[in-house]
Amino acid sequence: MSLWIFFILFMKKIILFLLFSNFVFSQDITTENYFWEFNYINENGIEAVIGAKNCYVRQDSTSNSQLLDSLQIGTKIKVLKNTEEYLNIKGLNLSWVEIEYHKNNQVKTGFLWKGFIAVGSSTKGNTTFLTTIDSKYSKKVKQNDYEYDGEFCRISVKAINSENQIINEKSISKELSESIYFQNSAIKSWGLKEVSDVYRISFSGQACGIPTYHFYFGWNGKEFLLLPEKYDVGDAGVYYHTEEFIFPKEKGGQTDMIIKNIEEDEEVSEAKDGSYTIHEVKKSTEYYSWDGKTFKLIKTTKQKPKLIDVKY
Repeated sequence: MSLWIFFILFMKKIILFLLFSNFVFSQDITTENYFWEFNYINENGIEAVIGAKNCYVRQDSTSNSQLLDSLQIGTKIKVLKNTEEYLNIKGLNLSWVEIEYHKNNQVKTGFLWKGFIAVGSSTKGNTTFLTTIDSKYSKKVKQNDYEYDGEFCRISVKAINSENQIINEKSISKELSESIYFQNSAIKSWGLKEVSDVYRISFSGQACGIPTYHFYFGWNGKEFLLLPEKYDVGDAGVYYHTEEFIFPKEKGGQTDMIIKNIEEDEEVSEAKDGSYTIHEVKKSTEYYSWDGKTFKLIKTTKQKPKLIDVKY
């Protein structure tokens, strides 16, 4: 092997190492600010929903200003603008926002801390699913033979009825790194036993090497049920990792089973003349049983890795 090819392979291993270690290089990334879609507000304001059980509206953008009102979970509001005043609660350093809302047949305005607002909502029938970011914290993470400080978010999903009463809520703590953009949707259950709907939330980034995480919650009308999760990540032709679910009623699905197909593609060498690269492709499948309440990994199958030529 030539020294040049050896150097290329060595550098690619370094890139992959950094990719999976989720290192943050000597900078404080205020990732929580991007979760709220109204971080960039248009001239007409942006519709939003209160995600906290109860919160206060104040006359100005400070916790010391006069208390004007209180709003409960599920209340629809319009975010008019962000302010330059910030408040740190449970590790979330967020700005205050000016809001508009309706109460007692009147249009009212005031200021609210951004963390009280749901990062996303999705309605299915008479049920509305809300997602909130409750806190942010750091903790040591050990991965293989190294250790680093991981940035974790405590995320809650909440189901409320048409009268804005909480039916159920469930919280998870996840390391999101730089996956700072949020999406959510309520989808059909695709044949999962005892599940009427599936609530899916996703966190993603806008650069190579930043994963997209998908978290799934089954909904049976009374409570959330944890489902398997998946992620995707890629780095500009050097590497990619994708995961895909197959539910019971989808093509290739099996009764009482959730199937996850996983594919990885990694560049392992390059032709001497530089005209193409050689990639190693690995495929595997995980089979999860589903009994209507919980899932369990019961089997994993792996295909023999393949080497393919990728021309420039």
